[in-house]
Amino acid sequence: MSDVEALMNVDAQRRAAMVSGDVLALGRYLADDLSWTHSSGKTDSKESFLVAMASGATVYHSLDVRDTQVRIFGDIFVLEGIVFGDVTKNGLDKKLINRFITLWQKGEGGVFQLHAWQSTGVG
Repeated sequence: MSDVEALMNVDAQRRAAMVSGDVLALGRYLADDLSWTHSSGKTDSKESFLVAMASGATVYHSLDVRDTQVRIFGDIFVLEGIVFGDVTKNGLDKKLINRFITLWQKGEGGVFQLHAWQSTGVG
């Protein structure tokens, strides 16, 4: 399996953990220094993002990525694309169509961790 295929598998597992609400599994994919900037402009740390997920304030029902591309800089991988999703945030249902860019690092043992997420609404 290529590094790009491995990254795409890890990202799919991250999204599956978000949809299933498995905060413990999700935490394994997120680096301790995570910076998660939502399309609203709000930025979460790893801790605040996981707290929000665990509280049920944000519930992801589906997350699908398309038009992805990956650029590799040594052990740093930049994954970009468009995410489509259904989410309930603070009791309100929303449809997501966001362009995103992420920064992943491949560490020891080939383990990928997400260091940054940034998204911008396109629809």
